[in-house]
Amino acid sequence: MRLAALILAAGRSRRFGDGNKLLATLGGQPVVRRTVASVRGAGLQDIIAVTGPDGDAIAHVLADVPVRCVRCADDGDGLGYSIAAGTGALDVDIDGVMIVPADMPLLTAGSLRLLVSVFAAQGGRRIVHAADAAGAQRNPVIWPRAMIVQLTALHGSAGAKALIRDAVAVRIPDRELLDIDTEADFAEARQAIG
Repeated sequence: MRLAALILAAGRSRRFGDGNKLLATLGGQPVVRRTVASVRGAGLQDIIAVTGPDGDAIAHVLADVPVRCVRCADDGDGLGYSIAAGTGALDVDIDGVMIVPADMPLLTAGSLRLLVSVFAAQGGRRIVHAADAAGAQRNPVIWPRAMIVQLTALHGSAGAKALIRDAVAVRIPDRELLDIDTEADFAEARQAIG
């Protein structure tokens, strides 16, 4: 089964304070690089980083990593545009795509491999998403090839959540599901990695 990954890295980090949260150093690496490392460790064949206003800086910190960077021209208008830009760059022969926000540096390759194995066990025909301890839908989400046309048509800030139906939830440790939006989130991530 051939899966691609979209690393959503086009946001403006408005709630983070000074600078882009994805470029902040966590455990000796920029946040975005830690997230990409986990995705690479899960064995995904094609990784696309969807970038926005800080695209050059993000491309620079990923320059020695086998990642394609795709610029989202409409990044200021919301997550839907980022997903559409990334899915529009996918190879036609993939079986599915894992969408991963770049601000989730505590994800492990092991948890991502678990999501991939569940997707494969479903024959690549059902949406598979991470879930927290309460069972709530969280990111990352793996989408079957049949959904890519709908993902490419997204726009605005809503993202793809409204498209999730007939999905399989996979429990991921809550610690790994932390996404960094604020400086307090960053401090929590720093404490978690020691």
